[in-house]
Amino acid sequence: MPNKTIYVPDADLQVFDQAQKVSGNNLSATIVQALRFFIKIGEGKGFEQVDVSEGESGFYRRKRFIGRELASAGVYDDAAERSTNFVVYETVHGRYAVLITEEKKIPLEQSIERELEKRIIERLAGEDKRSIQISKEEEVPDVRRLEVYDSIDMLAGRVPDDLYRALHEIKDSEFLDI
Repeated sequence: MPNKTIYVPDADLQVFDQAQKVSGNNLSATIVQALRFFIKIGEGKGFEQVDVSEGESGFYRRKRFIGRELASAGVYDDAAERSTNFVVYETVHGRYAVLITEEKKIPLEQSIERELEKRIIERLAGEDKRSIQISKEEEVPDVRRLEVYDSIDMLAGRVPDDLYRALHEIKDSEFLDI
């Protein structure tokens, strides 16, 4: 295995020591992984750190990865009064992450009534907002899922058809760094 020597200024030795502790003493693997991310981000193809949240009912976990947003689409189901949004990312490892957000949509009039009710109750309660409860009878929690696929073809039937076709067009297009 070839050796590479890296010269580190004394001022940066602390960074290397911390990285070695975090990496479980495999500093070479950590450096290689960092360089891969650096190359992908530096190639000018739009890769960056992506932060998303996953979960439901207000209980979410933060997920992070290096990727770039390719396309998004939304679908509204009138019968269920639900909106489903899809955002597709290409990851730095060539996989496809799909953030799916489902939420209940309420009519505009009802949302205005809820906001007015909330503001009136807050004003009446003054400093002690805990003493008055705001009704939440029709609130439906939103759901956020992150799904990862190895290829665009695996997205068939899992995302709207228009989004699937758009992803194929993006995949087959030429990237111009102009």
